[in-house]
Amino acid sequence: MRRLSLMTCLTGLILVLCQPRSALAFISHGHPEGLYVHQIAHLLFAGALIFLIYRMDREGLRKTKGFRFLTWSCVWLVLWNLDAFVGHWAEVLLSARDFIGQAGEFSQRLLMSGPVPWVYYFSKLDHLLLVPGFYLLYRGLKNLERLPPEGGP
Repeated sequence: MRRLSLMTCLTGLILVLCQPRSALAFISHGHPEGLYVHQIAHLLFAGALIFLIYRMDREGLRKTKGFRFLTWSCVWLVLWNLDAFVGHWAEVLLSARDFIGQAGEFSQRLLMSGPVPWVYYFSKLDHLLLVPGFYLLYRGLKNLERLPPEGGP
């Protein structure tokens, strides 16, 4: 019975993955409310990470290697949030004149005609901040996992 259930799930998964109608990976935010909520979320996430850094420092947890990794992870993720925040505003300031080609086309090009397109372009390189942040998060959690448990059973 268990084997049949597993086979049914795998078959369904294969069918779903092999016949996509659309990617459903792009979510546009309605203007202006969706953008405001999204921007506030970036600021709140950055603020929560700054608070976490503060608490880890105040409690003296950074003496442990795992918490040092977590602290640096938070720093990288705060930088990513600020980058995304600025990038979203730069995107709002761009107009159709700043692009060559139709919106949504892979061949669409950005005209580097002033500071706003450059800010927008560099903000799209956010993976250079996000990947190190997640790697440090992984290293921190992995180091904390290796610590012996405190207290008794």
